[in-house]
Amino acid sequence: MCGIAGTLAGAPGTLERMLDRLKHRGPDGHAAADGRLSRLGCARLGIRGGEDGAQPLRTRRGLLVFNGEIYNTKELVKDLAWHGVRVDGRSDTRVLGALLDQYGIKAVDRLNGMYAFAWDDGEKVWLARDPVGVKPLYYRDGAFASEITPLLGPGARPRAAAIARWTTFHCAYGEETFFEGVRRVPPGGIVTLPDGRVHRRGSLTLAPAPPNPALTPEMLRKVLARAVRDATPSEPFGVTLSGGIDSTLVLALAEGAAVAFHGRVAEEGCDEAPYARSAAEALGVPLREIPVTAEACREALPQVVRAMEEPAAGPGVLGQWIVAREASREVRVLLSGCGGDELFGGYARAAALAFDEPPPGLEAYAPLFARVKGLPPAARARALLDRREGALFTRDFLAAHPPPEEEIGDAVAAELAITLPALLHVEDRVTMAFGIEGRVPLLDRRLVRSAVRLPPGARVDARGRLKALLRDAAEPLLPEAVRARRDKMGFPLPVGAWCRGPWRDLVMDVCCGPRARERGVVDAEAVARAVDEGGRFDRGLFAALFLELWFRSFIDG
Repeated sequence: MCGIAGTLAGAPGTLERMLDRLKHRGPDGHAAADGRLSRLGCARLGIRGGEDGAQPLRTRRGLLVFNGEIYNTKELVKDLAWHGVRVDGRSDTRVLGALLDQYGIKAVDRLNGMYAFAWDDGEKVWLARDPVGVKPLYYRDGAFASEITPLLGPGARPRAAAIARWTTFHCAYGEETFFEGVRRVPPGGIVTLPDGRVHRRGSLTLAPAPPNPALTPEMLRKVLARAVRDATPSEPFGVTLSGGIDSTLVLALAEGAAVAFHGRVAEEGCDEAPYARSAAEALGVPLREIPVTAEACREALPQVVRAMEEPAAGPGVLGQWIVAREASREVRVLLSGCGGDELFGGYARAAALAFDEPPPGLEAYAPLFARVKGLPPAARARALLDRREGALFTRDFLAAHPPPEEEIGDAVAAELAITLPALLHVEDRVTMAFGIEGRVPLLDRRLVRSAVRLPPGARVDARGRLKALLRDAAEPLLPEAVRARRDKMGFPLPVGAWCRGPWRDLVMDVCCGPRARERGVVDAEAVARAVDEGGRFDRGLFAALFLELWFRSFIDG
């Protein structure tokens, strides 16, 4: 796992300054080299391959820098052997380099893993990302980097279209970033420099396909086991554990986990620690409970704003930051259950897509069902993701940043195109900020392909069970306390209560002070009312606070 960067042309020392801004991603040293068209560099976190994994790597046809982990290297080594190419599979960087030499950029269709890489083949510089976009990659003019900050110069300007998407869905997604001129390589995408041409958007992995009625719980369980096994490193590693189905399933299948980490919010309605303890005890793995408090989150907030570079998808980022920071004291690789809800239907909105009335167990979501009742599927999917209602931004700001016009078709595609990239953005930044390799085995290519082809009733069954097929597949592996859970939380933080208590002065200063009023983004009066009257889990307050802090951190200079 690394931070990568490159430039086609620039002043002497440009790449070195870019790498210096990525050193948190690669604390084991950095290096640069000249290709025929570019100068490429890598700040390396050396988890795999030892000296054989040193980068940049000269291949027979070019120069490569690579960030990520390829899980199917054994298969690829055999593939290359058929062509008379021998390569040591201990370094996935070398395997990728040999594969690119053999197949060119079409090699990406043979990869299973999380990756972002740049390859200078002497004719073009190719940029590529994995199918769901686990690893980030950005570009601007003739330069690229794993993060946005190395690409920014003085006088950064906000991008209205990206802000409009975020104010609508609270997710940073799409090819346009929050910064004018800086674009992201789309998940599964291929871009070339210097022309900036996008050769591919998306991946064969996510291509629509007929439902697979043969996908039984037993078959899915085998795919799950293989996916987690392939993502399990040889060195000591940890697993983040909420006590929910996804994280517990990963812990159950990840043989040899040294420790599990649980961020505990010890407040009523937020405390998942009893489930995490039951899961860790039943699976025989030591559990580290990490306190996630109002004070700790407030202290971390400015650092999180800078590290995220674009506004986060929700307040859970603060808890994840604190957990990753503490985990970095013990391990360098951290597995999580990220992606399970998006692939297999873990949110109440999955049920609201299928039913007009809330099924048993989801009665608390009745207003959500009522809001979309009677709408056609595409409109319903969009309405379920839309968060503009109740937004605490000024009318002028919202009018200047109208909802995006793109159509949302299949609901699963919407989750993978909008929600999941935002969650992966958080997953990447909070782990790499502390030099941790975060792995997400539930986003293995085979699992993603299976999820795209789930048969009817597999996400939400006739009884209204969320993640029905995944639950059936996981049942033999999960402790009873986890199997019986029906109170899905998703790392909740009582932000509304904190804003009325220990965060009040911060919120009032940032969102209601002279700078905020002059900017005209946050509706100061609406924020003041929400602080006094709003709900306990108030994402709206967090969104207003985070966006205003983002403007101060990146735009105000």
